[in-house]
Amino acid sequence: MDETEIVKLYFQRDEKALSETREKYGSLIKGLVYGILRCEQDCEECVSDVYFTLWRSIPPAKPDSLKAYALKTARNEALMKLRGKKAQKRGFGADVPLSELEEVLPDKNIPDGSEGWIKELISGFIGELSQDSRIIFIRRYWFFDSIDEIASRCGFSRSKVKSSLRASRERLRKRLKEEGVVL
Repeated sequence: MDETEIVKLYFQRDEKALSETREKYGSLIKGLVYGILRCEQDCEECVSDVYFTLWRSIPPAKPDSLKAYALKTARNEALMKLRGKKAQKRGFGADVPLSELEEVLPDKNIPDGSEGWIKELISGFIGELSQDSRIIFIRRYWFFDSIDEIASRCGFSRSKVKSSLRASRERLRKRLKEEGVVL
């Protein structure tokens, strides 16, 4: 079943939409969530939350891409769960990739209306990276893969992954400064 038909099922409030979403994107959703949380039990709970959120949010949302919408929902749910666990003083691996970006990205006190502009700058920057650098960057900072996982998945050495990430962060920091973003 294609995405448009699945979205129609959501709009008809047909529970088959959930099973079709699970069949089509379940492994991607679970992989993304597990990559962030690194705990099977938390992953299972979070994946259930993802499907519940999809059910509640479609409609009114009518995503152009169900896959992108479901993965964004999964990532957001996993990050919320991660923040909850962090608040309970439990350690989780996603802190490391995010801390790598602290010196590159603006702080939370950005002027109103600037968030969209900054997102566009970052998206444009990522689009300009070489294919290898882009894959490494996205695997690390979107999927929260470890350096070892990226190296294994892409067939690179650990040092290539680390140097690519370092170079990309530096180029991003420089680009944002050139564009007037206060870091």
